[in-house]
Amino acid sequence: MAIFTNRPPAALRRTAGLLLLSAGSLLSPAAQAATAAELAQQSAQQWLLQQAAASGLRAPQIRLQALPARLAPGSCLGKPVAEIGSDSQLGRVRVRVRCQGAGEIGYLFRAEVSGLALAAANDIAPGQTLGADDVSEQRVLLRSPQPLLAPNVALDGLRSKTLIRQGTPLRGLLLETAPLVKRGMAVAIVAEQEGIRVEVAGTALETAGKDEWVRVKNGNSGKVIRARVIDTGVVSPEISQ
Repeated sequence: MAIFTNRPPAALRRTAGLLLLSAGSLLSPAAQAATAAELAQQSAQQWLLQQAAASGLRAPQIRLQALPARLAPGSCLGKPVAEIGSDSQLGRVRVRVRCQGAGEIGYLFRAEVSGLALAAANDIAPGQTLGADDVSEQRVLLRSPQPLLAPNVALDGLRSKTLIRQGTPLRGLLLETAPLVKRGMAVAIVAEQEGIRVEVAGTALETAGKDEWVRVKNGNSGKVIRARVIDTGVVSPEISQ
């Protein structure tokens, strides 16, 4: 006993490492399969969490159902490495686990990703301008990686492109900026600087929504200028620095 007790710590660490390596190489096939399956599940869950974060989903929850694995012959002699399949989707994740001696083990998971997002509080008709009562934070299923509407988004001037059913997560693809200025519309060109306000009449040459830029013809000079839409029928001219 004294011989082992008096060994330097580094020697003890090397011995422990050899023992751990030996124990890993002697794992039963069932234990090796369990290790590979756990790695595959962890990798699938991590990938889904990354997708949820990229979409803007908050407080995500992941549910996975493992389908039968495609097992490869042989014993795993080294540390397994997992790779997400390129055909993986939010509802189905494919994972390949490779390790020396065993080749490749394929895993397939059915997945369900849910979390908090802004969603339609009721059915929203095509072309309907959104109001505070039309939107609420709900727990929804994430079915698409497309970005969700940010929780602090300003709803003013947004309208639906199509029918949006109650409970549908809101995305930019479903919405558009409602035009506050239309081509040929008479507008007020308002300029304010250092407490001085100047307003002249003009004509919009393009259709645009809030905070969008539009070409406007000055009614007094006839000059075409670039202006930003600030309200219905009101624009603010671009001021050169």
